[in-house]
Amino acid sequence: MGRIQTLQDLKEMLQAGFEDNEALLARYGQTHLTQFKAYLLETNYPINEVGCPLGTWSSLDAGGWYVNRGSSSPNILFLDTTRERVWILYTLLDATEADAITDGWVKHIKVLDRCWLSRSHLLHYDVKEPWQQRGLGLKFSDGLASDDEAGRFSLKAWYGATEKIPGLAEVLDTAKESFAIYSTRWQKLKEDSVTLAVEWYSNGKVTINRATDVDEVMLSISDMANLYEDALAEATGLRDDGLGAFELNFTQNIDLEAFSKTVAMGRGRMDLWLIETETDPDFRRFKGVDLHTWGRIFLDVGPDFAYLTIPGKGCVNAVPRIATIQGEDNAGRTSIFFDGVEVFG
Repeated sequence: MGRIQTLQDLKEMLQAGFEDNEALLARYGQTHLTQFKAYLLETNYPINEVGCPLGTWSSLDAGGWYVNRGSSSPNILFLDTTRERVWILYTLLDATEADAITDGWVKHIKVLDRCWLSRSHLLHYDVKEPWQQRGLGLKFSDGLASDDEAGRFSLKAWYGATEKIPGLAEVLDTAKESFAIYSTRWQKLKEDSVTLAVEWYSNGKVTINRATDVDEVMLSISDMANLYEDALAEATGLRDDGLGAFELNFTQNIDLEAFSKTVAMGRGRMDLWLIETETDPDFRRFKGVDLHTWGRIFLDVGPDFAYLTIPGKGCVNAVPRIATIQGEDNAGRTSIFFDGVEVFG
């Protein structure tokens, strides 16, 4: 790979890859080149306080755009920091390596977090006419239960198969109402031809499966980043004006005793360090900190609901993080409200 000096260099490299993949698809019926990926990341700090997961960041000619330099693998990570709260990390690395680098960066730099996409975000293209939904991933792992008692539900279905398996569409519709969505696959059509095929994941990752135009790809990803940043701003405004709690409603009951053990002393994926302050058979009250920013939080949890209060200037990104992870682990479909208004939707 040549040295990327400008944003146009990056676009030309990506465009060449998209065209090569389309040529392979036309000739052999499948693509062979590594898929383009992007990760939406939430931050409250400038780039000089965040650092780079591989080497150091070097500015491109376009303001807010960076490429990694100075490591054993330069020119493989590209960062769009043009938004205040939501950055986009781009890469052509294979999925295993790209996921590991992103996971490690977020884990070790506490001022970074993923953007946790709600059901409404993942179904964002449903109302956009050129788009068609082509697949759905559902997940329920019952992560609070013991191995003997745990239930598991994991399904990934491409919609072309629903026509061949009687009753599958009905099963998907029923499961979608009970379990958390962790991925959706979409394709965009123009004159009956696919111009863009993407798969979005609940942890803010997107994989580009097919594309014909690099600008269309970046606009599509930027659209989701803008949508999420707007949701953060809305939730922050509601929190500041209403001085209330975010309400999380679950479709599956959870084991409160197991939940207490999971969030104690920073355990689990929710990045919370909580201490239980009140205990009842059907209720738990916690206080502690969000390990993302070390801001205080208060959490009340019942069998199928939770109330999360973020005082002061704490980061509201804890709300979709808890909703997404808790939903996929054991709580099923999760809705988020503030004073009766649905947020992060």
